[in-house]
Amino acid sequence: MAKRQQKNKSPKSSKKDPKKGNTYDKILKENFRELVVPLVFRQEGIDPIKSEPLPEELNSTISRKIDFLMRVLEKNDHESIIHIEFQTRMPRAMVYRVAEYHGFLLAKYKLPIRHFVVYLGKSRTKVPTELPKDLQFSGYKLIALNQIPFEELIKSKIPEEIILAIFAHYPKHDPERVARIILYRLKEVCKDEVSLRKFITQLTLLSQLRKLDEEVKKIANSMPITIDLRENAMVKDLIAEVQAEWELEHDEKLKAIEHVAESEKAERLHAEQEAEEERQRVNSMILSLYQEFQMPMEQIARMANKDLGYIEDLIAQEEKSKNEG
Repeated sequence: MAKRQQKNKSPKSSKKDPKKGNTYDKILKENFRELVVPLVFRQEGIDPIKSEPLPEELNSTISRKIDFLMRVLEKNDHESIIHIEFQTRMPRAMVYRVAEYHGFLLAKYKLPIRHFVVYLGKSRTKVPTELPKDLQFSGYKLIALNQIPFEELIKSKIPEEIILAIFAHYPKHDPERVARIILYRLKEVCKDEVSLRKFITQLTLLSQLRKLDEEVKKIANSMPITIDLRENAMVKDLIAEVQAEWELEHDEKLKAIEHVAESEKAERLHAEQEAEEERQRVNSMILSLYQEFQMPMEQIARMANKDLGYIEDLIAQEEKSKNEG
């Protein structure tokens, strides 16, 4: 069989700038958050009277070690994971801890999991062993933008939903016409030039996921309002924010290294101080045994686990200090 000839890729084409990619991801997420959340709320009938953003970073490691874990295959060919925890006391949040374990174990082994908690305490326990029905995970609802009819989103009077039409299902329209319709609908519903600039910028950024950014730019440039992404305040602010986060992370790492170095230095000084105090205490004991109890130097050396020369030098130095005083 003939070998395929591999094309030599230039270093520029094979390497991606991770910093640039992270910046683009950051911009995409910032825009999707603003655009998609209202659509989800409207489609699902979610009408909050109060909302509060929560931290979006999740700790991907479990700090506690699982007590017992085993994969079993039973006679009926049923394979599963057996998880057992041993508890001398039962915290009320135990069911949530097991639920956390369940998520990680399920993702890792992709098998049914049976959880058991063996209680070793004396008093009776009444902690819940099951999650309430509305807290039990059974799956998620998929909102596929490419399954939403283009006409449904383009008829909206909400600019955020009109922009999402770029991801909708539009078999009757060619991509260039889709981009043109979206841009002119944005121009119709936006109340001022500032908001129009903002939404056209968002559309230009997001259209890269459908490889329509060139069409969007071309049509936008033919409109009375022109957009320069490099000078757009929103994009510059987002890029500056990413840069600031990177610098903050870098500074925090440096501070952590400095903190470790300072801690090690403090521990070393503390150890040296303790060693000096111990040396002085032993010396004081040696002098006391010699001066007050007239104990022979050889016996003192054995008791203090010191060389005889050390004892002689210490006593000689002490007597010299007294004579000089």
